[in-house]
Amino acid sequence: MNNHDIIKTFLPKQLDIRQLNSLQSTLRKSNIIIYGEIHGIKENSDVVYTLVKKLGVKRLAIEASPAISNFINSVKTDSYDFSLVDEDLFDSSILSLEMIKTIAILLRQNQLKELIFIDTFFDNLDEDAVISPSPQEREKQLAKNILGIDDSLPTLCIMGQWHTQPKVVTNGETRHESALYRLRKTKPNVPLIHNVYRQGQLFNDGKIIELPKNPSIPPYYEIVQKTNIDFELHIPEATKYHYAKIIV
Repeated sequence: MNNHDIIKTFLPKQLDIRQLNSLQSTLRKSNIIIYGEIHGIKENSDVVYTLVKKLGVKRLAIEASPAISNFINSVKTDSYDFSLVDEDLFDSSILSLEMIKTIAILLRQNQLKELIFIDTFFDNLDEDAVISPSPQEREKQLAKNILGIDDSLPTLCIMGQWHTQPKVVTNGETRHESALYRLRKTKPNVPLIHNVYRQGQLFNDGKIIELPKNPSIPPYYEIVQKTNIDFELHIPEATKYHYAKIIV
């Protein structure tokens, strides 16, 4: 199958997620929930589809550039114009073929009223700059763009888990303050859903990666509340997403 066939034939499904109702009051209080995924896993799109449908989410904010909007619109109208997109995008972002199709379907169904693109960092880079900007500048910009979202619609904000680390991550002299960490400096009660996978595979940055089996995670989907604002979403099996470059 090529990428056109994959995205044309894929349909997301609603999942049975235990304790999902525990997020209803959380979304009502905050009107935005941050969702942290590991890229390259097919089940992520089904999770997002289910969260939007069952929680009444009306807006998605996604870790992606506005440059992808024309392609998403082409998928929404079933024209699938791949000339509008750099297909390497599917390899290393939240926007797998499955996720793009899921978002397009939710827009077409009018389940989503708005789609916001919060990752504008690479759009504004100076390619001639002698010194590349720090990755922390990207975290600052992500947090700033999230803070700019108004409270008029229930919102799910999707990012990779490197951007949703709730605490500072240090490695030698390197200090990583994630977009979520920065966001909570201003809005300390913004809730987080953190995906935890029991086992499986992912495809990211050109590589198939095996996830170590985590026997503490049950063989079913479940929301587990860790603090008053931190939730884990247990996912029983991770399947590497479909992408023409890895299909044999």
